[in-house]
Amino acid sequence: MKQPLILALLFTWLSFAFAVAAPGKVKLQPCRVLEVSTRAMCGTYDVFENRLANAGRKISLNIVVLPAIGTPVAPDPVFWLEGGPGGAATEAAGPVSQNYLRGLRKDRDLVFLDERGTGKSNPLKSDDIGEDPSNLNGYFGKLFPPDLIRACREKLEKEGDLTLYTTPIAVDDMDEVRSALGYERINIAATSYGTLAAQVYIRKYPQHVRSAFLVGVVTPGFKLPLPFARAAQNALDHLFEDCGVDHRCRDKFPNLKEEFYAVLARFDHGPLDVNMVGPATERKRVVRLERENYVEHLRAFLYSTSTARFVPFVVHQAFLNNFVPFGTLATEINLGGSRTSRGLYFSVTCAEAIPFIGEKEIVDETSGTFLGDRRVRAHVEACANWPQGKVPEDFIQPIKAEIPVIMFSGDADAAAPPWIADAAAKLWPNGLLIRAPHTGHQVDSPCTWNLMQTFIRAGSARHIDASCVARAKRPPFASQLE
Repeated sequence: MKQPLILALLFTWLSFAFAVAAPGKVKLQPCRVLEVSTRAMCGTYDVFENRLANAGRKISLNIVVLPAIGTPVAPDPVFWLEGGPGGAATEAAGPVSQNYLRGLRKDRDLVFLDERGTGKSNPLKSDDIGEDPSNLNGYFGKLFPPDLIRACREKLEKEGDLTLYTTPIAVDDMDEVRSALGYERINIAATSYGTLAAQVYIRKYPQHVRSAFLVGVVTPGFKLPLPFARAAQNALDHLFEDCGVDHRCRDKFPNLKEEFYAVLARFDHGPLDVNMVGPATERKRVVRLERENYVEHLRAFLYSTSTARFVPFVVHQAFLNNFVPFGTLATEINLGGSRTSRGLYFSVTCAEAIPFIGEKEIVDETSGTFLGDRRVRAHVEACANWPQGKVPEDFIQPIKAEIPVIMFSGDADAAAPPWIADAAAKLWPNGLLIRAPHTGHQVDSPCTWNLMQTFIRAGSARHIDASCVARAKRPPFASQLE
């Protein structure tokens, strides 16, 4: 081979290497990711905690990139935005890449970025705010006890400025990481709180988004947890209806609705002393159960139809004064849990939601629901003990955008009720609203996965065949804990 040709090839290789490395400031190294058998790359990217000051403490944002496994590689990757607030995107990389986005990895990178305050991005985690199942009395006691919230705040204030962990700041981080990784435009796939973050990102950086698929839609005007009461009531009413037309459920639990409200009535004179089995000792013991905690765990059961299937059995057993099934399921389904950064949860909601909730709204949105107003009021009280960050005055205003989007919502969603997506989708002229029957706050259907992949691959909501959602069915109702 002639020397000029060798030099030309060397120059071409160096130019390619420089083109790949130059835009990026993220040093990625091969790594192993749980449940991912193919090549993965991991790294960190440092940002100032106080982005406005551009000085002081820095946060190392944790990043996992699953490179495309085929060629040619599309220039627009998929960013996965996790729910919460408080969930870590990188911890979802396995199931997301193996199921939800599996087909897209053929020609697109999949990017998972732990939002500041979550995962390994300076996580704001508390040891105990009453959500540790090993302490049954605390776990089933009052929601968000003030002394524990204060202790959590005091601990975390040593690890970060709690006013600087809000969604607008987090999306600025995200855009800087996008640029550092060398991507001009991205696709977004998001669930739950991640859909809110996606919309905030799109409002600020529309030029960098090609498409967005949002499941379990919440908006900046959602005012978490205000809609939970009506969402949970809607999910429960759907469950009563579906059980009533299912001959096995109807025959097994013929008086389900009456039994449900009969159990609630027992709390009218205060908390109940009930028998439960401790998860550590596996021994039965008496536990004081607060009404606000009982209904909050029921709401957690209703999140997904895969867990809501146990509700008739659990309610019937409680009616028979057997709360062991309820307690067992409640310790298994822990919405707080050790994997959620509750500090981030409060920093986000205490800045972006609670300040915008008025007394009349609390009364209007919770009256006549089984959840009642205690969930909201306990959250308001917790925020009184939490430093409040700042968000733009128009933060909760509806978001309008031309970005192609699909908003996917379950009719029986006990967290993000379908009417939230109904209202939001009207402001996205290139969007499509999909409402799935017999579906909760979940992304566990191949129908949903295929829609997500088809839409992102096309980059348009036009000609999307969403007929598969009409075939959605509830899992069979259970007659025991399995």
